[in-house]
Amino acid sequence: TIQTSLSTIDKQIIKLHRLMSELLDLSRIDSGKLELKMQNFDLNDLVKETVDDIKQTTRHEILIKNRADCKLFGDKDRIGQVLLNLLTNAIKYSPKTNSIEVNVYQPSQHIISISVKDHGIGIDKKDHEKIFQRFYRVARQNEKTFPGFGIGLFISAEIIHRHKGKIGVKSEPGKGSVFYFSIPLKEE
Repeated sequence: TIQTSLSTIDKQIIKLHRLMSELLDLSRIDSGKLELKMQNFDLNDLVKETVDDIKQTTRHEILIKNRADCKLFGDKDRIGQVLLNLLTNAIKYSPKTNSIEVNVYQPSQHIISISVKDHGIGIDKKDHEKIFQRFYRVARQNEKTFPGFGIGLFISAEIIHRHKGKIGVKSEPGKGSVFYFSIPLKEE
């Protein structure tokens, strides 16, 4: 139908726009021109907005657990970009399941964290550090099922490190993944 064709075109345009943005960010990182526009913003609002946006393009159910209320000082758009990247990956690497959990929590008084948990294909421990490197792709027999250039997590890690934060993953093959990042809260 025409509606299905238009929907497919729309999804492809979104993917192409994301790829172009990532390539531009890669260039900015290389030239030292990836600027952060720091501001105070409500992290829970950003999480809700990002999840609501991505729900329009997926069949996956995304559950948000807010365990912390806070204003964060950082680049709202860039933090949103990191969350969007983690959600997009969770969807892409969970082809046979449709449940994703986003958890906003405060592991200590001065740190706020977000995790994205999927129930997908998982990642071998030997690849945990490497997946945050530029152009690294986990080699799998069915790799053609999961297209990409391996720059989204590299850019995400750069953004989080520029916020003096940490990013990581907990995962096992066949048992899904939990990607998380933590950012220090601004001292009052």
